[in-house]
Amino acid sequence: MLMNQYYGDKGIGYRLTRVVVASSDFSTHPYSYNDVQDDFEMVNFNLTIEDYLYKLPYIKQALALSKANDIDLKLFCTAWGPPGWMKQNGEMQGGSPLKGAPDGVYYKAYATYYKRYFEEYDKEGIRYWMMTPTNEPREGRSANYSFQVVNFTSEAECDFVKYALGPMLRSSDLTKDMKLFIGDENRYAFPDFAETCLGDAETAQYIDGFAWHWYEDENIPPTVIDETNQNHPGYMNLYTEACGGWKNSMGPLMGEWERADEYAHDIIEDISHGVQGWVDWNIVLDGQGGPDWVNNFVDAPIIANYTSDEFIKQPMFYVMGHFSKFVLDNYTRVDFESSNDDVEGVAFIAPGGDQRVVVLHNLSGNTTESCTIQDQAKTTRFANIQLPPASIATVIYSIS
Repeated sequence: MLMNQYYGDKGIGYRLTRVVVASSDFSTHPYSYNDVQDDFEMVNFNLTIEDYLYKLPYIKQALALSKANDIDLKLFCTAWGPPGWMKQNGEMQGGSPLKGAPDGVYYKAYATYYKRYFEEYDKEGIRYWMMTPTNEPREGRSANYSFQVVNFTSEAECDFVKYALGPMLRSSDLTKDMKLFIGDENRYAFPDFAETCLGDAETAQYIDGFAWHWYEDENIPPTVIDETNQNHPGYMNLYTEACGGWKNSMGPLMGEWERADEYAHDIIEDISHGVQGWVDWNIVLDGQGGPDWVNNFVDAPIIANYTSDEFIKQPMFYVMGHFSKFVLDNYTRVDFESSNDDVEGVAFIAPGGDQRVVVLHNLSGNTTESCTIQDQAKTTRFANIQLPPASIATVIYSIS
């Protein structure tokens, strides 16, 4: 029932889903797929009980539900970090670089670790559309970072792609067509990661896009997206992680609309600046905002109550649905202009050029805003819309 909310015929039509390679902070404990010291060839690589009980069954269910609805669900993945023995600090958690030289055995072992992961998941009938080298690489600058991470500067990520990950992906029939996005970081990592990695021709040949996170977006203007894309046109841009409740009042706030408001604004802002997709973090959490082995509790679009076998859809769920349900992956964004500072929006044209989709968001939390939608392709037709305070609305119309 819960999976149907995202992937079923009456769900909100998710077309992208992120999968964690091994463990993250939202695991019950830290684990890797190979803890055997210096096993560079990954002879002892094994999936874990978490994969067989909690990941693979639900991924397969999501794929089956999507296929039944003629949706080509695209999966992408990343690891929060390598096994601890590959890092200088010897642990999965805590900021630390990989051991050795960029063209050495540890960098190549991390790439082989990914290779074995893709092989094992392929045995289960699961293939990936895209991956990133690692999650939030700049957070690894902190030696006391509380959970799994690796310290990749832009130069280190460039070297990892050039000497190990890129050649590994392209040398295998299983992964040769897989997309590789760099970053998987907040706006402050750009345009540095793009400049460094694409400034090296050997690395650039393997890169297909940029992965962004939403944390700190309120402090860093979206012009950094513009700058990155102006300097490096033709690359895809995907927001790969976002969640409410990650600061101040951490964890779930039941029925809290402000977090939905923040989602709506950020999605519209990012798409308006050239981002092609926006992915939420956890599809479901418990009432505390976990499980999370370091108590890094946050909110999610669906909160489950395990004791009563029920779940609650948060306002964020419905905001996500305005985009995932009505803006399909073959739609084209077109210019949207608003003369009202309290009304923001984004507009799309469906294939064929007739149908339009306009998503509107009232930024005012106090007043109902009146607005008129007028299409430049047919100015004689228009629609008057009333937007209640802090509301979001999707308008679908045809110009024929």
